[in-house]
Amino acid sequence: MSNRPIVLNPACIKTLSAVEARPERSNQHEFNGVAALKDVLGTNRSELNVHFSVRGENIGAQANVTWYDAREDHPTRSEHRLYFQKNEVMDQAQEGDNVIIGYDGQRTLHCILIRTGSSEHRPGIGQWETY
Repeated sequence: MSNRPIVLNPACIKTLSAVEARPERSNQHEFNGVAALKDVLGTNRSELNVHFSVRGENIGAQANVTWYDAREDHPTRSEHRLYFQKNEVMDQAQEGDNVIIGYDGQRTLHCILIRTGSSEHRPGIGQWETY
């Protein structure tokens, strides 16, 4: 585990809701995509391999994600979502934790979980915002 921070640019951050943190609450493994997430991922459908990790812990996983418009047949009603495969990192996510999604300098996409109570945690970010 490295204690050096990963510089992500572009990137965005959000505080996880109960539904996002506990997929059994909605039978989903996905995040809704608003403007900040679109700034990172664009608007075109894509399938990507992502490095998931827990900030400050030796827990990581590689998993595929799909970025898509759930309403692509409705040109005036776009609703992007980021679907992620079940993985060890997101299995540990709790309501109130932060998640950061962004690209590093080598264009690897990261999804970093920051636990509630850690020194880098930022509470109360209800919508994706630029990080």
